[in-house]
Amino acid sequence: MSVAVGVKSIFIANSFRLDGHIMDSSIAAKFMPIIRLVWILHLHRQGLLWTACSLFILLGWRETMALDLLNIGMSGLRTSQKQLNVTSHNISNVNTPGYSRQSAEQKADDAHWIGGSQYGTGAYIDNVRRAYDQFAARELTQSTTQLHQANESHAQLAVMDEFISNNASKTITSMNDYYDSVKSLADHPNDLGSRKAVLENASLVSQTVNSTYDTLAGMQRDVNDQLVATVDRVNTLGQEIATLNKRIQENPAGEKNDLFDKQQSLINELAQYTKVTALKGRDNLANTVIIGDGQTLVSGTESSRLAVIPGEPDPLQTQVAVDDGHNTTPISTDSLGGRLGAMVAFRRDVVERSLDEVGRMAIGFAGQVNTIQRQGLDLNGEQGQNLFADINDPRAMAQRVIKPLGSAADLAVAIDDVSKLQVGDYQLKASTDGVNNTYQMFNAKGDEVLNQSIQATDPQVIQVDGMTIDVNSLSAAPSSETFTIRPVRLGGAQMSMNATEASDIAAQRVVSAAESNQGSAQLEPLSSAQVTGNYQVIISNTGDTLSVFDDQGTKQILIDENGAPTTDLNYPVQGNAINFADAMNNGVPTLALSSGALAGDAFSVQLGAAKAEGDNSNLMEMQHLQTNKSMNNGRSSVIDLFQNLTTDVGIQKMNAEKFGQISQLDMDAATERVASVSGVNLDEEAANLMKFQQAYMASSRIMSVARETFDTLMRAV
Repeated sequence: MSVAVGVKSIFIANSFRLDGHIMDSSIAAKFMPIIRLVWILHLHRQGLLWTACSLFILLGWRETMALDLLNIGMSGLRTSQKQLNVTSHNISNVNTPGYSRQSAEQKADDAHWIGGSQYGTGAYIDNVRRAYDQFAARELTQSTTQLHQANESHAQLAVMDEFISNNASKTITSMNDYYDSVKSLADHPNDLGSRKAVLENASLVSQTVNSTYDTLAGMQRDVNDQLVATVDRVNTLGQEIATLNKRIQENPAGEKNDLFDKQQSLINELAQYTKVTALKGRDNLANTVIIGDGQTLVSGTESSRLAVIPGEPDPLQTQVAVDDGHNTTPISTDSLGGRLGAMVAFRRDVVERSLDEVGRMAIGFAGQVNTIQRQGLDLNGEQGQNLFADINDPRAMAQRVIKPLGSAADLAVAIDDVSKLQVGDYQLKASTDGVNNTYQMFNAKGDEVLNQSIQATDPQVIQVDGMTIDVNSLSAAPSSETFTIRPVRLGGAQMSMNATEASDIAAQRVVSAAESNQGSAQLEPLSSAQVTGNYQVIISNTGDTLSVFDDQGTKQILIDENGAPTTDLNYPVQGNAINFADAMNNGVPTLALSSGALAGDAFSVQLGAAKAEGDNSNLMEMQHLQTNKSMNNGRSSVIDLFQNLTTDVGIQKMNAEKFGQISQLDMDAATERVASVSGVNLDEEAANLMKFQQAYMASSRIMSVARETFDTLMRAV
C-alpha cells in the first residue's frame, strides 16, 4: 500500500498545491527528481530494492504516456478557462461605451523530441488581443471634432438668430415710428406736441440700440465664460490621460487592453472640444496628445495646461493658450476646432460682427440726423444743434483706437463719411524715423487700404473709408507700432440723446445739394460764421479743388491750410472747415464740407437766414433718410443694415444646421466602422462560449484518461 501511495504522490506532484494554489507543471517538474529520489531511498530502506529499481525505470522518464496526457489535459483546461474568461468579459461589456472586443490568441506549446519523433505537449495563451483599427479610431476622433463643432455653432447661432430677429423687429419699428412722427411734424412744423413726439421716438430709438448693444456685449462675456469652463474640462482630460499613461507604463504586457479603451474614450471626449492628434509610443497608443495644429497637451506622463488669457490688444478678445510651465503660447483660433473653435468663431464672426453692424447703424442714423439738424434752423430761428450725441465727440474718437501696451502715441478717429463706413477691425502700422512718418493700413479682410508717408513736421491726417485719423503724436523715434482701429464697435453704446427741448428740432432748411450731385458729401454752416447771404460751394471738374461763390457769382477769398489767401481750396479740406478771409485775411471757419464729394458736385447755403414760420423743408429732407441708400457705399439704407444682419445670421444658422447633419452622417459611418472592428457580437460570443466550454470538458476528460491509465499501470506493478 505504501508503495502505491508513494508512486501516486509522484504522479500528483505534476499538479500539487502550494499555499492553496495549483502549481504549474513546469514548476512541479523541478521538484520531481527530488520526490523520486526520496521515495526510492525510502523503498530501499524498506528492503524493497527491486521495487525501487522498477519504479526508477518506470518513472524516470517524464515523457511517459500518463504524464504526457496529464500535462496536455492541464494545458487544455488552462487555455479553455482563459478563453472562457475573455469571452465572458466581452459579453459583460457588450453595452459598455468605448469597449473594444478582446480575443485570446491560443498557440501550440513546444513539442518534445522522443525516439526520433516530435510529440506535442498541449497549448497555451500567448496574448489577449484587443480588436483595434487605428485608422477607424482616428476617423472617429476627427468626425467627433467636426460634429461637436457644428452642433456648438448651430446652438449658438440659434440663440443669436432668435435674438436678432426679435430685436430687429423692435429696432426697425422704433426707427419707423421716429420717421412717422417726423412726417406728422412736417404737417404742423410749429406744433409743440408733434415736436415732443419726435423727441420721444428718437429717445426710444436710442434706448433700443443701447439695449441691443448691451445684450450682444453680454453674449460676448458669456462666450468668454464658456471658454474658461471648457478649458478647465480639457485640462482635466489631459491630466487623466497622463495619469492613465503612467498606469499603462506600470502594467505588464497583456494587461493593458481595458486601459487602452479608457484612453481612447478620453481622447474621443477631448476631441469634442478641440482637434486632437494622438501619437503612438512604445506599448502606448497615445503617448503624445497634440491639439490644434501642433500644441502638445500630453507628453507621456506629463500634461500641459490650457489657459484663457486676455486678448492683445483687446482684453475682451480672450485667447486660448498652452502653458507648459515655462511659456504661455496662444493657439491659433482657426486651428482649434471642436467646441472651442466654434465658440471663438461665434464670438469673432457673429457676436463681434453684430456689435459692429449695430454700431454702424447707430452711427449712420445718429450722424445723418445730426447733419440734417445742423443744416436747418430750429423753432427759435437759431442754427440747429445735434439731436443725438455727437458721433465725433472727443471721447468717442479716442475710444476708436486701441494702442499697444506701453505706447506713448496719441491718435483719434473721426467719422467723416458714414456712407463709407465698414465693419471689422483695421490694423494701422505707424513707423517713424524722426523725419518721415510712414503709415500702412489693412482692413478686416487683410487688404491694404492705405500706404502713405508724411513728413514728421506736417499735420498727420489720414483719410480712409470714411474715417479721418488724426495722429497727434507717435512714440519717440525711431519706433514702429501697430494700432487697432475700430470705427463702429462702440457706436451702439455711445448713442444717446442730445436735444432736450421740443423747440430744438430744426424744421427750416438753409442748405441744399444740387440734384445732379453724385457724391455723398454734406455741407453745413458753422456757428462761427461772420457773413450772411447766399453762397454756392462748387467742386471743380477735376474733383481736387473747390470754390465758393456769392449770389452775384463772385469767388470768395478763402484761407488755405497754410494760412494763405486763395480762391480755390484743395479738396478734401483739412478738418472739413472752409475758412473765409476777414478784413485782415485771417481765416474764419464758416462752412464745413465733408469728404465724399465728386467732380462737379454743388451745394447752396443761406447764412444768417431769417426765421420762416411753417417752413418744413428740413423735415422733408429728414424723411428721405428712411429709404435713402446712404450707407454701405450707397447700397443700403440704415434700416437695411439691420435687415441684412438678420438675414446673414439666419443663413449662418441654416448652414451650421446642414453642416451638423453632414457631420452626423460622417460620425455614424465612423462609429459603424469602429463597431465592425471592435464591437461585441453576442451571437458570436455565445458560440464561442459553447465552443470553449466543450473544449474545457474535453480537456478534463483527457486528465481522467491519464489518471485511469496511471492507475492501470500501478495495478500492473
